[in-house]
Amino acid sequence: MFTTKEIKTNLLGALECALFMPVARTRFGKSYEEALRSFMVPSVLFPLSLLIVYLYPEAGLTQASANKLALLYSLRLAVSWVLFLGSVYWLLKKVDREEHFSQFVVASNWLAVPATIVILPVLWMVMTGGYSGEQIQPFMTCVMLYTYGFTAFMACYVLRVPMELAAFINVISFMINDYTGNVVHYVGSVL
Repeated sequence: MFTTKEIKTNLLGALECALFMPVARTRFGKSYEEALRSFMVPSVLFPLSLLIVYLYPEAGLTQASANKLALLYSLRLAVSWVLFLGSVYWLLKKVDREEHFSQFVVASNWLAVPATIVILPVLWMVMTGGYSGEQIQPFMTCVMLYTYGFTAFMACYVLRVPMELAAFINVISFMINDYTGNVVHYVGSVL
């Protein structure tokens, strides 16, 4: 379990990353154990994303199809994490920076908190029927670009790599999310 100090320090680091403050690098733990523990953060936030699958008003899903979609979404998330972290580790070995991988995992997992906080109002507007998914798309795009921006910033400072490589790591993340999303849509349409 996390200590109170560890939670405060990591949340502060996540907030500093979201505000593009270089000092954030000093906040995140560097050990393998801390990296494993940090997976509790996205695990705690995961039910919220499943709730969105069940409550999305425009989908009009039956309970059975919502269950299938939730299962596919869960598998997609697990595959995405494995592919992304595997790609980053391989890349870090190529540039001789793998000693920073554990800290990158900790920071990536804790960045789920500000990313979730930023996207919640958008999801709320869609789920309450205030806006359709199509109407909110421009704002959602801006929110996604912002989260990718502070994630690239974090990768640059935590991994001690040039911003170009950090941006490339984000491109890898985007591509994995996009392609696994396409697979889920395809499999969902077949089922």
